Order: sequence, then structure tokens, then C-alpha cells
Amino acid sequence: MTNLTYISHGAQITGGYLHEKHLAESLAKTLNTTLNETRQWKYFESKKANFSLLLWDYKNANAHINLCVSRLALPSILKNIFNKKKTLVVWHYYDDKDKKSKFLRSYYHILVRVALFISPNKLAFVAVAPYWKNYFEKEFKLKKVFYFPNLFEPNSYAKYRGTDKKKQIHLGQVSFKNSAELFFLAEQLSGKGYECYFSTNDPKKVYQSKYYQVIYFENHADYLQQMAASEYTLAMPSIAEGWNRIAHESLLVGTQVIGFNKGGLGDLLRGANALLVGTKPVNNSVEAFSVNLFGNTPPPPSVVNALYLILNKVSPPIQDEFLSHFRTDKTEEYLQEITQWCQA
Repeated sequence: MTNLTYISHGAQITGGYLHEKHLAESLAKTLNTTLNETRQWKYFESKKANFSLLLWDYKNANAHINLCVSRLALPSILKNIFNKKKTLVVWHYYDDKDKKSKFLRSYYHILVRVALFISPNKLAFVAVAPYWKNYFEKEFKLKKVFYFPNLFEPNSYAKYRGTDKKKQIHLGQVSFKNSAELFFLAEQLSGKGYECYFSTNDPKKVYQSKYYQVIYFENHADYLQQMAASEYTLAMPSIAEGWNRIAHESLLVGTQVIGFNKGGLGDLLRGANALLVGTKPVNNSVEAFSVNLFGNTPPPPSVVNALYLILNKVSPPIQDEFLSHFRTDKTEEYLQEITQWCQA
């Protein structure tokens, strides 16, 4: 009988973990097989810790199908290179600007090199967004890449639509990936009377600064209620992310998103008719707006654009038809090719 092991790591429940877990559970159900989930609930930063993590992964990659994240892929591939077992790798994103250690950069380089020599019948990758599927196929030349997106239960979000808005801005989830622009925006918006906040699921990260606060949400419902009451959610990461669960959930509760056209986040924002900010003015009025606010020393264009959109309350209708493609009842549709690969 075929069995499936899902191997992961991380100190917190993240959007990536929720995506992987849904994929693993749905795949096991479709294959009518057992699922063994094993996870290291901590960070691994030093070279010694990374080797320890890879050794742990090697010991656990014993199933007929081993589903793991990219950081854990190599041990599973090498361990099962001469048998009939398969490795399915979820690779959320790859960005050279990410503050990866030298060890991890070398590791990913080796992973791609090794993947090119492995049969696509034994090794396949899963991308969370069309952008990344295309990237891994065209840039890394990976042989087999499936697309399985973040999926949501719409009824869990619909009830928050229509929530009265407060003069507050959700700066997204507190993270090392947040761009410097977010903090400058918080300062500017605070001066205009806005309450700015980051969200977190880690109580140790609660913080109050002069311009923003970090709020811990123990209950997902409280987090959704707060976001639904916000005028905007900002999605401005310093790197090209896989997707952006925070931005997606914000759109589902009816709060428009202002963000960068980067990676899978760009796929989400363009498709949902959200607001993109970059190096070009969002319209012809932005230049005069910038001079009036900052004179001859403006901040980065993305900051000026975001401020213009917020202060002028620009909020186009959210494209719900696009968001309907990411309902959980479409799981089997997205899973079909992956299931066929597992059974081949």
C-alpha cells in the first residue's frame, strides 16, 4: 500500500505551512492512503543546525511518496535515488535578494543541479503561483512542476464583508521580509491620524512604537474582524514572495490591498484588481501631490503612490470572480495532475 510522509520545519504556523498541510492531507485522501506528518518546530540558522536538520530529514524520508519543502528536498532525493520512491517538493519562492545564508544559497544551487539528473517520474516540484511555475521551468529548467495554489473556504470570510471601516491601516504580518517603505508609511500615516498595525500569531512579538503597533491575534476570527475594519492592507515585501496569504485574506474580507507587483503576489494583486505601487506614478496627479507633501526631497515612488491612494481613498472593486478560483472545493481539480504522477 502506498503511504505518504509530509516533512517540514519552522517555529510558527505560516501561510506556507497551511498550504503544504492542505496539499498533504488532500493528496493522502485522494490516494486513499495514510499520512504521516513530521515537523521540526524550531528555527535552523547556523551551519551545524542546517546539517542537523538535513540529517533528520534523511532519516524520515522513508515513504513511497515523500512530500517536503525545498529546504529539505536534497536528503529525500539522494536517499531514494535507486528505489521506486518519489519526492514531491513544495518550492514557494526563490529570490537572490532574500537574506539567505551562504550555506543555503549553496544548498539551493546543488539542489537544482541534482534535480536536472533525476527522472521526472521520481522527482516533481509544486509551485504556489503561476509566476513561480514559469520561473522554475524557464530559469531553473526543472522537468516537472505542478501548480497547486493557496485555497480558502469562502464561507469563513464572507461574513466579514461590509464591516464598517475605521481609520486604520493593516501593515501586514510582522516579518523580516517587510520592506523599509512600510515603516516610513506608518510614520506618515500616523501623522495623518491613522492607526497602523502589524499582525502576528506570536505573542512574543507584541510591540508598541510611536507610529505603529504589533497586535497578537490568538483567534483567527479576531484577526479577520480587525482586518475587515481596516481601510487597506499593505503587501510590500522586500523580496518576491511565493504568494501572500495576508493579502489574499484581506481581499476575501473586502479590504483592498496596496502592494508590490512581485512574484506570486503580483499574480494575486493583478487578478483581484488590487492596487499596485512601484516606480511609476499611479496617475498624473501624483507628482503635484508629492511636491505638496514632500517638496524636493520625496521618499521612494512606492511610498508616494501608496500615500496618494490611501489619502485619496482610491479603492476599485475587488474582482471576486478571480478569487473564486481559490476555493477549497476546487482542491481535486488542482490535485488531478499531482495524483496521476503519484500513481504512475
